[in-house]
Amino acid sequence: MNRIKLIAFDLDGTLLKDNKELAPETMEVLRQAAEAGICLVPTTGRLYDGVPEELRTQPFIRYVIAANGAEVYDAKEKKSLYRAELTPEEVRRFFDAVRDVPAIVGCYKGGQGLMGREDMEKMEAFAARGLFRMMRRVYTQVEDLEAYLLETGETVQKLMLFFADLEERVRVLKSMREELSDLAVSSSVENNIEVNAAAAHKGAALRFLYRHLQIERTETAAFGDGSNDVSMLMEAGAGIAMENACQEAKKAADRITLSNEQNGVAHMIKEFLNEAAV
Repeated sequence: MNRIKLIAFDLDGTLLKDNKELAPETMEVLRQAAEAGICLVPTTGRLYDGVPEELRTQPFIRYVIAANGAEVYDAKEKKSLYRAELTPEEVRRFFDAVRDVPAIVGCYKGGQGLMGREDMEKMEAFAARGLFRMMRRVYTQVEDLEAYLLETGETVQKLMLFFADLEERVRVLKSMREELSDLAVSSSVENNIEVNAAAAHKGAALRFLYRHLQIERTETAAFGDGSNDVSMLMEAGAGIAMENACQEAKKAADRITLSNEQNGVAHMIKEFLNEAAV
């Protein structure tokens, strides 16, 4: 294997434990990797500000792939390097497709989370394990999300559905992938569906970033667990799925590491560092 120069890693279900915390062991291994000259890139469905502060504020975290690849953000320069967003027409089609779906709807737009008043009031019942507090922090309430987005007529980073009924989520995911086949329809946690522009996926954003940094594809690695990580696992020179990953992610990966609860990212990075030292 070529020496790894860039490592992209998903957060929820991958780098973070189920309680959404970062293990001290994992943080220490990330520091060791940074000291070895490896570019470390959180690659998440979250917004940039949704990356845990203890990670986001580390001096070795310069680049973040956010909103499933809708944005590549340079924290040092405080600017977006890459954007791929849903058009107003695609936003309208999304709302038409989910009109009678039993879920609440969230949106990322301009680096901000938005949710309609009625859905905000129901949020706790629809939040996945450990996510309620983060969702309350991320989302700002608007009276009517659909009306607000269509009236502004601006592009949107990501639209999301959150389900209380997991079987209903599976059914809707299948139908949305058929009805919105020209968009990127994926999932990052057990009870959600995420919709991005076709060009907004983690694989495309990773490809943009390693080319921007003049790093070869074979010198990149990526870690993930969800269907929204599949494109990234396939794009990286070494795609590594977590033991707790969905079957889509495992099939796309080159290797499987330990679960997020067992600090699988740290375990595999140690292997990379040991290989580089030989």
